[in-house]
Amino acid sequence: MKKLIAIFSSILLSANILSAREVKISVGAGPNWKEKGNAQFAVWLEDSEGNYLKTLYVTKKASKRSWIFSPAKGRPESLPVWYHSSKHECAKNVKSEKEPSLDAVTSATPKGGVIFNYLLEENKSYIIKAEFNTSFDYNDFYTKKSSGVNGQPSVVYQAEIPADFTEESEEIRLTFAGTGSLDGSDGIIHPDSSKLTTALSIVKLVALVPDILSK
Repeated sequence: MKKLIAIFSSILLSANILSAREVKISVGAGPNWKEKGNAQFAVWLEDSEGNYLKTLYVTKKASKRSWIFSPAKGRPESLPVWYHSSKHECAKNVKSEKEPSLDAVTSATPKGGVIFNYLLEENKSYIIKAEFNTSFDYNDFYTKKSSGVNGQPSVVYQAEIPADFTEESEEIRLTFAGTGSLDGSDGIIHPDSSKLTTALSIVKLVALVPDILSK
C-alpha cells in the first residue's frame, strides 16, 4: 500500500512539473546596493486579487530578524510591506502559530544582485512584488532625527504575470509601486516618492524571464 501511495505521489509530482513554467528572476544591484549598508530585500508572489501566496527569496537577516542592537519589536520598518503581507512575526525572537514556515531561498545579501529560478503553475496569473531597504540611508528629508535607523523608507516594485506567460513572452520588468511604512506600523504601499533620493538606486532592475522546462 505504501508503495502504491509513493508511486501515485511521484506521478502527481511529475505531472505538476511537466505543466509548470520555470521562470528566472533577476535582481540587479544598483549604485546604492551596499553604499550605506547591506541591502535587505524580499521577493514574493500574490494572486491576481492581491492575496499573499509565497515568499520566493528573502535575505537571512530579514527572515531571522537578527538585527544588532534592535529594540524588542525588532525592525518591522525594514521590509514592512513583506512582513505584513506574509504575516511574518515582526517582534524580535518571538514565534507565532500564525507565522508561516519559510522555505524560500535565503542568503546573506549577495554582492552584485542575485538570479534564481522558480516554478509557476500553468494558466495562472500572479502578482510579483519585491521590497528593498538599506539602513542609515539618510537625506535632507529623511534625517537621523526624523527617521531613526531606517533613513529613507523601503521601496517596493511590482508587476503582473499573465496566465499566458510562456517561452515566447518578453521579459517582465517590475516597476516602482511606492514605499513602505517608515515606522513599520502597516503594510500599505505609499505611492509618493517625491522625497526619495538614493533609495531609488538600491536596485537597478528586477525582471522575470521565461525559462520553460524542456519537455
